[in-house]
Amino acid sequence: MQEIVDLTKDLIRFKSTHTRPEEIQRCARFIETWFKEHDIPCVFMEHDGVPSVSTLSTPRQTPVLLMSHVDVVNATDPLFEPFEKDGRLYGRGAIDDKYAAALSMILLKNRIDSNRRRGLDDSTVPLGVLITGDEEVGGYHGARSSLGGITCDFCIALDGGRVDKIVVKEKGILRLKVVADGKTAHGARPWQGENAIERLMDDCRVVKGFFEGLTEPEHWHRTMNLSIIHAGDSVNQVPDHAEATFDIRYTENDDVDDLIQRIGAAVSGKVITEEREPLFISPGSPYLDRLLALSTDTRTGIAHGASDARFLTQFNIPGIVWGADGNSSQHSTDEHVEIQSISRLYDILDRFLTDIRENPL
Repeated sequence: MQEIVDLTKDLIRFKSTHTRPEEIQRCARFIETWFKEHDIPCVFMEHDGVPSVSTLSTPRQTPVLLMSHVDVVNATDPLFEPFEKDGRLYGRGAIDDKYAAALSMILLKNRIDSNRRRGLDDSTVPLGVLITGDEEVGGYHGARSSLGGITCDFCIALDGGRVDKIVVKEKGILRLKVVADGKTAHGARPWQGENAIERLMDDCRVVKGFFEGLTEPEHWHRTMNLSIIHAGDSVNQVPDHAEATFDIRYTENDDVDDLIQRIGAAVSGKVITEEREPLFISPGSPYLDRLLALSTDTRTGIAHGASDARFLTQFNIPGIVWGADGNSSQHSTDEHVEIQSISRLYDILDRFLTDIRENPL
């Protein structure tokens, strides 16, 4: 465990935010070097400036793939100085998602070392690792680009859930922008203009109406967050343009095309679809059945957020979202991971891989 914790600390010290792309590159190169120092062949990939590192059982193929990422959201410099306290490891990326990269690396190294001691070929290790660099901004140049060149029977995205909860369903993402136009005028003569902000406020209330009554704390329904507003250039001018961006999360029970059409018909402004990403729904797998049989305290469940797991559906890769316990501290100032949960997760995965090796599916 200390080896995983120490490696996680090394990764946390890289300020690998998307405002510092050079740090994401440095972190990925550190991982590449680490694999080479342990005599593990790996591939360094780069797509539109985003790095990813992979190592597979055989070129382009592996029975089981562990997927994680090393890019993180912005934070003040002190959060990149990791520390341990009361059984927890603190720091930006501790739970999202650098512990997972470290765990994957150490697990693969130990499995390969065990094989080599017994005179077995590396290709008999039923495990591959993919570590990407852009999950926090969509994963398009990391996971989506990389998964297209990988064949695997089962992928575990180590980026959610907890040890006793495997996520088999995540919501889809819909980002809508509502644009309201008006007529500019001097702020002292507002009657001569048409205030775009006031029109936009009315439209925001209309959009909110499509989500009223959907407030159950433990729910599985669509949600909306009004996250960005841009309007106005001068305090003494009637604004003639205003826009708002809505972050909508939807379920398989929603007809997204119909929802967009109905919102567009109800507002006075223009509706623009800025982003639309599918749900992740695990199709089930004998690998998942095997995993649940080995981890009797673990159950399947849902998650309201989204991850790179949604690309698994695009490439017809069965998979799940799973991970250590972080007490929902992702992106917060006290982001942390429960160290004991990393140990539990490692133990289950190690037994799972032994079972796959001895009883191939």
